[in-house]
Amino acid sequence: ASFANAPSLDFLEDIFMDVLYEESAVSKNAAKAEKKYKVINVFSWISLILGLIFVMILLPNLIASFSKAQPTEDISAEDIAKAIASARGMAFMSGMQVVFFGLLWFFLYSLKKRVNISYDYTFVSGELRIAKVFNINKRKFLCRIQPEEILQLGDVENESYDRLRSDPSTKQVLFTPNAEPAEGKFFLYILVGESGVKKLYILECREELLVNILRFVKRGILESDYVSQEKKQQQSK
Repeated sequence: ASFANAPSLDFLEDIFMDVLYEESAVSKNAAKAEKKYKVINVFSWISLILGLIFVMILLPNLIASFSKAQPTEDISAEDIAKAIASARGMAFMSGMQVVFFGLLWFFLYSLKKRVNISYDYTFVSGELRIAKVFNINKRKFLCRIQPEEILQLGDVENESYDRLRSDPSTKQVLFTPNAEPAEGKFFLYILVGESGVKKLYILECREELLVNILRFVKRGILESDYVSQEKKQQQSK
């Protein structure tokens, strides 16, 4: 039998090469951060509601004061001047209150974005996608890293990281909410070259993520002084 016209089996290789790995870097004080977020969220809504109520109460009075300032046969010039002065005073007070509540709401809204933060890492067949998560349920896509963009990978605890960090042309970007890695994880650095600009991304992950990335990058990308996390644990005992 002839196999000249047999279908190609290259697609099977593509199937087995597909990789999907997902991991999250969650704050060590997630429970405390969640409570703090709820408190800030309540106060932000209260400031917004109070501001709206204050405007709704003063706005009709402000309009009424201006209407009294319109000259009529029954109103003297002195009364008109008083009405205008009253309208200006209420307008100033209303403006101050709106600015106060607006700034307070904006401050609390901005503060919420810094509380109870986590990061999601999704690795799909060579492409690493990083997203920022606010209070568990709101996500913001941050960046996408292709394997050909990666210049070097390694452990933050090694000297190679110190050399890269000291380079003034390299910008460090943290993708972790913690100052120390959680148990079973380490700080992985990824040096990326983007349009002539170098960025040093710091991720808090398990070694499985590094292993998956190494399957799609060129040889020599991993730092020469890298030590496996298992071996590091044995050496520390």
